[in-house]
Amino acid sequence: MSFVDFFSRLDFDFNTNLKSETFYFEKELCLTTKLNNSVFFYSSPPQTNTSFYFITTPLNENEIKVIRKYIWNKNDADLIFLSSPEDSEIIMSYAKYSPTVEYKESILDKFNVSDPDLKKIEQIKRWQFDSGAFWLNYYSFIDKVKYKGIDKELITTLNALKDELDKILHSHIQETEKRGETVQALIDRTLYIKYLEDKHIINSFFYKHYFKDDSLNYEKLLNESDERNINEFFKIIHDIFSNQLFDKPDIEPKYITPEICKLIATSFRANLKTGQLRLFDFQFDVLPIEFISSIYEIFLTDEQKKNGIYYTPKKLAQLIVDDVIVADKIGSILDPSCGSGMFLVIGYQRLLEIEQKQGNEPEDSIDKIKFRMKLLKENIFGIEKKSIAQRFTLFSLSLQIFKDIPPQEIKEFIKHEIKQHKKINLFSEYNFYENILCQNTLDVQKLPFGNIKFDYIVGNPPFFEIKRTDEEISFLENYDVHLENEKTVKAKYIIGAHQISQCFFLKLKDWSNADTRFGFVSNSSNFYNDNSDGFQKYFYTYYGIEKIYELSRVKKILFEKAKESVVILIFSNEFMDNMIKYYPVDMGLFSEKPFELLIIEEDKAIGIKQRELQNRKVKLRNYLVGNEFDNRMINQLNNLSKLQEYIYSKNNTLFLHRGIDFVGFKEINKEFGINKSEWDLFSQQQRNEYYEKFKNQYTSKEQTPEFNIPFIKPASIEKFKIHTIDYYLGDDISMFQRPRPKELYKDGRIVLSRIGKTLKAVYLNEHIYFDFDLYVLKLKNEDLYYLIIAILNSDLINFYINIHLKKRIDAAFPKIGMEDIKKIPIPEELDEDLVTEISKISKNLVEGKFEYSEKEHKLNELIFDLYDLSYIDKQRIKDYFLKKKTVNRNDLKLYSDNLEDSIQTFFKNPIQVETYSELNLIIVKIVLNKQYFEDYPSAKKTALYVLNEIFKQNPNENYLAGQEKIFGEYCVYIIKKDLNTNWTETKAFEDGQDILKRLIDFKNGKRERIR
Repeated sequence: MSFVDFFSRLDFDFNTNLKSETFYFEKELCLTTKLNNSVFFYSSPPQTNTSFYFITTPLNENEIKVIRKYIWNKNDADLIFLSSPEDSEIIMSYAKYSPTVEYKESILDKFNVSDPDLKKIEQIKRWQFDSGAFWLNYYSFIDKVKYKGIDKELITTLNALKDELDKILHSHIQETEKRGETVQALIDRTLYIKYLEDKHIINSFFYKHYFKDDSLNYEKLLNESDERNINEFFKIIHDIFSNQLFDKPDIEPKYITPEICKLIATSFRANLKTGQLRLFDFQFDVLPIEFISSIYEIFLTDEQKKNGIYYTPKKLAQLIVDDVIVADKIGSILDPSCGSGMFLVIGYQRLLEIEQKQGNEPEDSIDKIKFRMKLLKENIFGIEKKSIAQRFTLFSLSLQIFKDIPPQEIKEFIKHEIKQHKKINLFSEYNFYENILCQNTLDVQKLPFGNIKFDYIVGNPPFFEIKRTDEEISFLENYDVHLENEKTVKAKYIIGAHQISQCFFLKLKDWSNADTRFGFVSNSSNFYNDNSDGFQKYFYTYYGIEKIYELSRVKKILFEKAKESVVILIFSNEFMDNMIKYYPVDMGLFSEKPFELLIIEEDKAIGIKQRELQNRKVKLRNYLVGNEFDNRMINQLNNLSKLQEYIYSKNNTLFLHRGIDFVGFKEINKEFGINKSEWDLFSQQQRNEYYEKFKNQYTSKEQTPEFNIPFIKPASIEKFKIHTIDYYLGDDISMFQRPRPKELYKDGRIVLSRIGKTLKAVYLNEHIYFDFDLYVLKLKNEDLYYLIIAILNSDLINFYINIHLKKRIDAAFPKIGMEDIKKIPIPEELDEDLVTEISKISKNLVEGKFEYSEKEHKLNELIFDLYDLSYIDKQRIKDYFLKKKTVNRNDLKLYSDNLEDSIQTFFKNPIQVETYSELNLIIVKIVLNKQYFEDYPSAKKTALYVLNEIFKQNPNENYLAGQEKIFGEYCVYIIKKDLNTNWTETKAFEDGQDILKRLIDFKNGKRERIR
């Protein structure tokens, strides 16, 4: 069997979908010739990540190495098929592993061409590539340790160069920020020149004309270490390309030392950190330009990352830009916190796409460059406080004008212009560099862009809390916010907890008109935290919200190191009394490597009335966890009595308090004589060192006569008992920041944790101190202590807190406040027999007579009965705490039976349910009239079809739209991941209710039975 026959058997066609490609290797001309008519490329739907190259000519080891590196740089293929030297095998390897990974380690499989294994080749049929199902067959081969994309490798390589440059320049430039600017200028100039050289835009003619040496290039210039020639070279590049990167900052000759020049030249030949990858290995003529923005990561300090400043991934920027520029309308785009420029790059690409679609872009390459620069100049605007980030924005945007333009034509044009006119004006007519301001967006004195209005405003502002020493404090104190009825207030009366990202939302009004559209990433706490009520009220009143994407669950595929969860907001400039689409985006089958897609499921979107958010009838955090059925149960619990009704009160104040807060500035000042101005300049590490010194003076790890009273922290507590003592304190605690009254630490009381994975409560009756992350409460009725402890430790209350009170989906649980504790529901009428039985078990657990695991099930069942929960509500709580695993046959049968039971009563004819499991998916087929069962495709056929259609109908490469349920006239298909939490009794009930809601109308408040 020939290669053509083999791939034809897989449903590939060399005339239509396996396209002939040409590889050109400037320094490997023999290999270029050898590959002539031997390279074929298959372009899969973008999200499936299964595009591949097939090379029919057998290659030696060195040739394979060259080709792997080239394809890795192009980043357009996921797989490589190579014919073996014996022509009897086809070898399939993974193309996304770094070239530093040995070829043999990248091999996924081998296929015999002359005698193929039919079962094996079924796994590489074309539908598998188009559907993404290919990766479900070969997922185990993707080693996440070895999986390091070209963008990450480039960052690693440049980070090594940055560190070495910083070391050398440290003796020349003491000021950290100025040294950082010089290091970055050397690096981004180097990268820009490498791009021009790799594209052959500057070449031997260029060097011969300006330096009388056609054998010269940048690397040789560096090796010659002639600072005069190098600075002259930078000046020439600046003059030709009108590129501000070569203008500011000016690199003084004294910094272009032989040592610096040799270091940069060496980086072309060897990675300074690993000795494996070097700059030469990155081919900028084929490398995706968007990767330039990701280089910004290496210049971010730990403090900036801590303050919520991150490189915005392309998939996130793409989702926002696509939602904001919904019509094909060219307009001005502003990013007021542009960072490395990803939003502006994606926004510019979208505008160019519109121009190309409308046939406005010229055919001639040189005219295209002019057209693109004009488009940039007129429509792309950004503000960035850090000059390092601003330079990356300029860098990223400046390369966009060359994208997909044949470099030979640019080279010939430059050659002609230099010969004829001794200068080049192409890049100076429309200079967009002044559009990217290096300024503080929140500067109230010097207003960035004045009163210019923009059509689209997008961005991802920083998330940190403004401190008294930050310059942004002036915005809080002095910025006027205009409200209804001509009322004006200062920003500080709206902004919650000095959150800087909220300031940006106020500032947007200055640059917008009635038609401006917005798309922003925001820290979730702005909309879920009670401390930001004033900001939420403002936002819901003065903007019209269209969509909210809750991204807490997919944070790890967006921001690898971010601690803060985020939401995306798509909105307009005027309040609309409309229905907001709220998307609880979850990790799906295609969320992790190699896909890493955002799965946007339309049928999971929740409708929220903006008016109800504005009037505080509902809160956005109500939708953070759970669904409408969970919230229905929460509402029932909220109608019960509250724990605050049982808490002891003294002088109209509830006995509900936090423990000891050890130390603040005042204590440090008193103990060590550190003044406020010194303290404000200390790093967090320095402050922590003083905190430790203070703590060591007033605590002991061992119990002594001086330090004899136990002290506990949240980790010391388990349900019903204390398992460790952290350290010991003395009787006098007055030296601490907030010691609290001593009555908190004596006599009968409940102490409960506010952090940790679950709420944990203990009953204490001895003298024990505890820290501020623990709460203490005393009850009016001492007979109820054991009951209340059991309730607080129960699954029911942990479910309630998880669904209703938790502010961040991935934060330390529960991190709840006093107001939350007061609201914990308690049955209005307490059944005496149940109270007695629960209290008895609880008392035995407190006294250590049993382990909690021995009584956990019994205690939870009794508390369910105390709250008079229905069977489905009990099951809802049990299912919520299931440990995730794949579904077994019994679980799936139980789901099917419950689903059938939940909907059969509404249909006169018998229904039929069929399940099918494959490719990590489960498909359930429900035919609502058994006599039509054979008229609909089987669950198996639907599974394969759905995978294919999902990708075919959603061509965007960064996120994926889909639906969990597909409805026909008499048939419904449910498609979910093979995970037990998707196929519980609770989910059967919910899916049944959803099917009924969509198929059967309510009449007179009741559903009517239908056929």
